[in-house]
Order: sequence, then C-alpha cells, then structure tokens
Amino acid sequence: MFNEDEVEFTQSAAKHGISKVDAYWAMTHPLTVDEIDGEPGDRTIAFVGHPHAQTDRVIEVFAALKPWRTVVIFHAMDRPDLVWKRNGNDSDQ
Repeated sequence: MFNEDEVEFTQSAAKHGISKVDAYWAMTHPLTVDEIDGEPGDRTIAFVGHPHAQTDRVIEVFAALKPWRTVVIFHAMDRPDLVWKRNGNDSDQ
C-alpha cells in the first residue's frame, strides 16, 4: 500500500490526540476503507480501524493520496460510537 516514510502527519491530524503511529496502524490494518470527496487531483480515503492490535478501541483516519505518491493524514480521531471486537464477529455501528 504505502511505506511509513511516504506518510505526512499534519498538525490538524494530531488535534484529537491520535499519534502518527496509531493512525498508520489503523490505515494499514483497516476494518473499513471508503473513498470520500477531497481536493481535486487527490484520492481521499477514510480508514476506520484499531490504533494497535491489543484494543477494541476504534479510530477514524482521513488521508489524501497525492499524485506524487505522498500520503497526507489530515484527520484522526477516536470513534467511541463504533465498537469492533477483534474477532471480527461483533460490531455496532
């Protein structure tokens, strides 16, 4: 998909206390992935996933895939309204 060194983490992404490492984990181990509207020329993706492997906590990450292959994470926040169990069998949305 993409390497961590290709990922930029903006100040706005850090606003809700999610780290770049946690956002990257959620992006590379997503529960869901959806393309959303973004800036012209970008491919903007919404990722929902766990911030690491030992939690049921769920975060959302919005990232813009730039034409020059850089990935810019511009939004990351907890989603306590979403609950996914690690076994993949239980979900409340």
